[in-house]
Parts: sequence; C-alpha cells; structure tokens
Amino acid sequence: MEHIQKLIDLIDLSIKDDADLLLTWGNIIASWYNKQVDEYRDVLINSKDWLANYQALLIEQTWISTLKIKFTNVSWYFIEVPRSQTWKIPDSFIQKQTLVNASRYITLELKDFETKFVEAEQSLAELEYKLFQEVREEILDSYKEIKELSTKTAFLDFTSGLARVAYKNNYTKPTMTTTYDLNVKWWRHAVVEQIERDFISNDLDLNNKSFVHIITWPNMWGKSTYLRQNALIILLAHIGSYVPAREARIPLTDRIFSRVWAQDNLFFWQSTFMVEMQEVANIMNNSTEKSFVIIDEVGRWTSTYDGMSLAWAILKENHENIKAKTLFATHYHELIDKARSLDWVSNFSVAVGENEDNLVFLRKIIPGWIKKSFGIEVAKLAWVSNKILTEARKMLKTLELEHSNTWGNQLEIPLSNFPPKGERIATVPEIQIIEKEVFKESAIEKEIKTLDVDSLTPIEALNKLNDLKRKIKK
Repeated sequence: MEHIQKLIDLIDLSIKDDADLLLTWGNIIASWYNKQVDEYRDVLINSKDWLANYQALLIEQTWISTLKIKFTNVSWYFIEVPRSQTWKIPDSFIQKQTLVNASRYITLELKDFETKFVEAEQSLAELEYKLFQEVREEILDSYKEIKELSTKTAFLDFTSGLARVAYKNNYTKPTMTTTYDLNVKWWRHAVVEQIERDFISNDLDLNNKSFVHIITWPNMWGKSTYLRQNALIILLAHIGSYVPAREARIPLTDRIFSRVWAQDNLFFWQSTFMVEMQEVANIMNNSTEKSFVIIDEVGRWTSTYDGMSLAWAILKENHENIKAKTLFATHYHELIDKARSLDWVSNFSVAVGENEDNLVFLRKIIPGWIKKSFGIEVAKLAWVSNKILTEARKMLKTLELEHSNTWGNQLEIPLSNFPPKGERIATVPEIQIIEKEVFKESAIEKEIKTLDVDSLTPIEALNKLNDLKRKIKK
C-alpha cells in the first residue's frame, strides 16, 4: 500500500486536474513538476506582456513614439519605424527590411525572445506528452498490485453500499433456492418507495401449480411499477443484495425478460408493433423453465382480434412448453375465460374502490379479475369533456350488448359463474343456442340490460336496486 501511495502522490504532482482530453495537445503536466515545461509555459503565457513592455522600453530609449513591434508569418518578430524617424535609430538596431514608408529592425533581445517563443510553441506539447508517458510507464510497472487493490476496493464499495441501503430501508436477506417456487411476502419497489413513502406492499407466489399469473387492472394504476418490482427484486437477490420485502424465497434464475413498453424505430423502418413482436420473439426463443418473464399488454398495437389472438398464443406456448414463471398483464378480458382451460394459470387483479366522484386505486393485488378497465373514468380524470365521455359511455354500452351472452357482459362475470376447473367450457356458439332454446329473457332482465349504470349516482343505483327487488318479489 505504501508503494501505491507513492504512485498516487506521483499522479497528484505530475498531472493537472484540468488536463486536456487530447494528450498530444499539451496542457496535461502540472506546474512545478518539470523546470523546462514551466519555462516554456511562462514564455507562451507572458509573451504579450513581454512584447508590450519591451516596446514601451524602446520608445522611451529612442524617443520614437510611433515605433511598433509587429509579427508576420514570413518575417516573424520585428521593430517597425516610420521612414521619417529612422535618423533616431540607435546602433543596437539591426536592419532587417526596408519598405517605402518604413524600415524594419531586429535587436538581440527581440531575437532571443523570438527563439524562445518558437521553441516553446513547438516543443511544449511534445515534452508534456513525453513526461506523461514516463509517468504512465511507472504506473504500469505496478499494474498487478493496482488491479488487485482496485478490485478489492470496488467490491468493498459495492457491498457497503448495498448494506447501507438495506439497513436504511429495512430490507430482508433472501433465501436463494434451487427449487422452482418463487415466494415473496410484503415486497415493495426499491426505487418508487423512496418517492412514495406510503407504498403498498404485496405478495407473490409462483409455483409449479400456478406459474402464470394473468393480471387485470384499471388504467393509470401503475402496472409497470408492479411488474418491474418483481423483476427488480429477483435481480437484487442475484447480485447479492438484501431485498425490499418481509420474506423472500427466490430460485436461481437464468434470465429476466421484460416486455413492458415499446416504441417505434423509424431509423430501421420498424413500427411500434414490429418492435413489440421482436421483443416477444426474443422471449419465446430464449426463455426457459428457469426464467422470469413480465409481459404488459402484448398485442395492443394492432387490431383487437389480432392482438388478442397473439396474446392467447403467447400465453399458451409458455404454459405448455416453456413453463417460465410469468406475470401476464392484459386488458383483453376475454383471455380470462379462455385461460380457464390452462391448468397452471391463475387470475389476479387490483382492488379498486369507487365513490360518486372518484376512483380509488387501492394498489393491492387480490385473487380474481377486475370487471373493467375504467378507461372512461381515467379520461374523466384527465379532463376530457363531458360530451365526449357521454358519447363514449353510449358506445361502450352498445358494444357490451352486442357481445353479451347468457352470462352477460364478460367484463362483469363473477367467479361463481365459471364451471369448476377442469370441466369443459362451452363455446360462444353453444351458449347462444342455449340462450335461444332454453332461457327466456324476462322483463326484469331486459330492464337490467338497458340500464345505463355509468350515468347513475350511488343513491339512484340503490333506489333502482330496491325497485328491482320489489318487482322480483311480485
């Protein structure tokens, strides 16, 4: 370490703190390190002052007020005197050139300055680079010792930084396993919780009986935060860090894949959808049973049917062949029904509260699925006009009625309406046949279908519900 300290002292003494980036341009060697460098630098820095002072001295000695010291690329430095004043020239002036209206002279002092200036200008950068190379060679002689010390110092800095963050933010030591299951209790996002101190913690349990979670939630809830914090906690555990959770059992993971957001790449003529599909292809081609995958709203940059079909195919391929632990966020609520045929898929959603004026995003993950995406409500929060919101609600109701079946709008299907897991699920055509042949729609059912729920206040909704109950009793 004593030898390393000598090298540190050498660098401090020899290299300028504000050295130029280009080593061959000079201005890299510190002052007081080399006498010749200091002399060269002094000549260049003080050249204008020396010339000004020397010119003033000559004017005083010769009484020639119009005397000037000038420079050209051809003649270099010279003293110029008007022709009318040449009779005052002292013997120490050596004539260099005669012009029509003036004469040019040189003195031994000016010639000496010129020699030093030219030498300094031409040699300073070269001398500085030579000295730099000497310092570098001396450092390279101790390369192995420096490398070993820097590696230990970097590791100490890395681990102490992780320890400080873990202590400050109440992290937990994760248990790394060679099993398949991933189980985390009360975990948070390591970065977001620094801004949002009331961060809502959640649990995550992925195992060989439920390794794909389909997650439905409202817009504007912060789904990217939820997805990324899962990937982040796995990454932290694998670099040797404690994790922001109460308890964590994390299996060894070979890769983390993320398809959370996409944007176009116009330089390569790639649309947003193309970029998204390239990311999906990378996941499907390279993920394994030991991988962790987060996918957010895949297929949304194309038509609804195209996107939903791709989302289903991706979900099924991972479920049946790859078996990577996956969080699959989607607004395609039809996937919830379709995924019932997959044994190791579970549905989760975000708890949402509503009152007369606002939505309350509780940010707590719960089993089951959410009945809608609240897109129109979010548009309302963004100050979209009431006229547009009203028209959007009408259109939404029309679409829901057109695509409804015996069970009603799929976005509002309660869990109890599904057949037990493992039983065959009726297709849409079969349901439509049953509706026509067996069930007869009552007047109350018709009234419920045509009811504009979005336009009702809580009080009006309760009154309407009581009215329907009275009709049913009759």
